[in-house]
Amino acid sequence: MNKTALKIFFLFSLTAALLATFLLVVNFMSVGFIGSDRSGSSPKALANLIGDQLEDGDYGGAAALVPEDCWCLLIDGGGDALWSVNLPADVPTHYSLGDVARLTRWYLNDYPVYVRTIDEKLVIYGTPKNSVGKYDIIYSMKWFERLPQRILTVLLLNLALALTLALIFGAGLYDKLRALMDGLENLKAQREVNLPERGLFGEIFGGLNSAAGLISRKNAALAARDTARSNWVSAISHDIRTPLSLIMGVSEELAADPALSPENKKKAGLITGQALKIRKLIEDLNLISSLEYDMQPSRLAPVKLCPLLRRTAAELVNGCPDFAPELDLRNEGAAVMGDESLLERAVFNLLNNSLVHNPAGCAIRVTEYVSGRSAVVEIADGGSGVPPEALENLDKMPRSGHGMGLPMAWRIVRAHGGTFEARNDGGLKIRITLPLM
Repeated sequence: MNKTALKIFFLFSLTAALLATFLLVVNFMSVGFIGSDRSGSSPKALANLIGDQLEDGDYGGAAALVPEDCWCLLIDGGGDALWSVNLPADVPTHYSLGDVARLTRWYLNDYPVYVRTIDEKLVIYGTPKNSVGKYDIIYSMKWFERLPQRILTVLLLNLALALTLALIFGAGLYDKLRALMDGLENLKAQREVNLPERGLFGEIFGGLNSAAGLISRKNAALAARDTARSNWVSAISHDIRTPLSLIMGVSEELAADPALSPENKKKAGLITGQALKIRKLIEDLNLISSLEYDMQPSRLAPVKLCPLLRRTAAELVNGCPDFAPELDLRNEGAAVMGDESLLERAVFNLLNNSLVHNPAGCAIRVTEYVSGRSAVVEIADGGSGVPPEALENLDKMPRSGHGMGLPMAWRIVRAHGGTFEARNDGGLKIRITLPLM
């Protein structure tokens, strides 16, 4: 996350430097544009217009061009005045060669003047005193030849200066961005966030602190609720097991009593069967509680799949003699790392599911083989299948005690890092993959 903050910081600094340099160029061009008088009414341009009128012999038109606060004088080749308009009293009417050399560039008696030659004559156009500043600025041709390099050097120096200033002023922004990124990372990981709620990012930091506090409080409440529920399930399971064991013991004892009538023995057998169902429900309840939040198996050990599949199938055959699954176990050495009791429960639930949902009986086939780095177990029956909504909600435990076999098996397989696929295709087809050791 800090790399992102650093990237934003450098992009900000570079953009600020480029903008500052661009504005510098625009300002130079603007100064040149504003500083040049292109309106045609500058003193030099007006002097040229007056000279054009005088050259055409239109003295009246030339006089009309002279503003009231300015003056104009025409002298001949000998330095004598031939024509004038608004001529001040302190301006002479005769000029020597030295006088002409001085006034053509600078001032005449502190009047800024501009000149225009007409054949052998000289037009002198004067403006009010202190109205124009004239400065002697001279550049050599070598200076002009090196002007592009000078401009480039100035731009590069300005870019370097702007970038340096941007980096200096952006250092504070980088610190804020880095703190913001760290806060977002901690918020994502649900860790504590404690950012200073002041400055430019104060409101944002305050929001992150509040969000982190809210998440922390909710997590604490959820943990407390889960702990209370787990404790409640454990306590209820413990309290039920004791009287249930007594009921099972007494019912089994009655069923074995030769003095008991066949009808009462049958009733005792029913009591034993129902007690076994209650015990299984309790075991399922504890298992659901431990797997509901994808908790990992706690008793990990190498588990060979072929013996586990045979043992589980034999257990069901003993309880239901009509049950005769076909076993196709192709890799006896296939072993996975897992909790053997949980894996056995998953297989038991799937096989028992086929028995329960097909009371009239059906063909059941269990296949085991190795594919790549995974052990594969396929369980297929030729029965009526299961409702589509049950396949669509394998990741959700049902609210009632019915239909828990598939979701429980799904959770056990996922908790072991495997995959679980189920579909209806001429019966229920299940494919489980588990990573090999």
